[in-house]
Amino acid sequence: MGKILVTGATGNIGKYVVENLLKCGVSVRAAVFEIEKNDLSCETVEFDFLKRETFAGALEGVDRVFLVRPPQLANPKKDMRPFLEEVAARGIKQVVFVSLLGVEKNPVVPHRKIEDMILEFSIPYTFLRPGFFMQNLSTTHAIEIKDRNEIFVPVGNAKTSFIDTRDIGAVAAQCFLHEKHLNKSYSLTGNEAIDYYQVANTLSGVLCRKITYKNPGLLNFRRKTINRGIKKEYANVMTMLYLLTKMGTAKKVTHDVENILERKPISFEQFAIDHKNVWL
Repeated sequence: MGKILVTGATGNIGKYVVENLLKCGVSVRAAVFEIEKNDLSCETVEFDFLKRETFAGALEGVDRVFLVRPPQLANPKKDMRPFLEEVAARGIKQVVFVSLLGVEKNPVVPHRKIEDMILEFSIPYTFLRPGFFMQNLSTTHAIEIKDRNEIFVPVGNAKTSFIDTRDIGAVAAQCFLHEKHLNKSYSLTGNEAIDYYQVANTLSGVLCRKITYKNPGLLNFRRKTINRGIKKEYANVMTMLYLLTKMGTAKKVTHDVENILERKPISFEQFAIDHKNVWL
């Protein structure tokens, strides 16, 4: 078994992929944007999807790749294709790609376009298609919860089968460790679908203060998200994904996490307890 390159190695999923692989004694190279700004306990290499000159050093001696799309890269043909071309040219044995729940029915999102490119290049793959990350609430939406005691998400009463990124990282590691996961696609969710009113109630209980779900309109959400400092391209992707959620595409519950990990997925309440300091 050769070395695994983990892109996004300091991110919400990548750090748990690294952690799980190291526990299993696998040789890992962590791809990071800035080497000096990480505390990973493995080999690191500077890497940037937009800099071709970083590809060779990242892929040298690697036979498998964990791939996650940086959310700010909204044009896969321009931003991601050059790296996938290099991966294909080097005969990489497996790419485990973090895609999106329901992507097989949605050809317009960036994740689907990346899946299609991986298939086009005949790269052996495992597609992980998770629902919305619980960690979105402890990162992207953390400030609004901490400072304004609100959840500002435009999905109405729609339910979401949130998944903890710790579970995604654990699943990714298993997909590298066992060949039975090669050329498979998995839909990854938690074990229940809940709406944002339930999310707010759970957070209120854990934090011992009232958290309110605001439920803005889509255009209002996009405008305020941009005004709060999010790049327009990323705000557009967020708005599109929340529109799909409002249409009911995020409520699907599957058992792929439980089947692969042989345990129940982490619950939303446990996630809230584990991350409560973020919102205090």
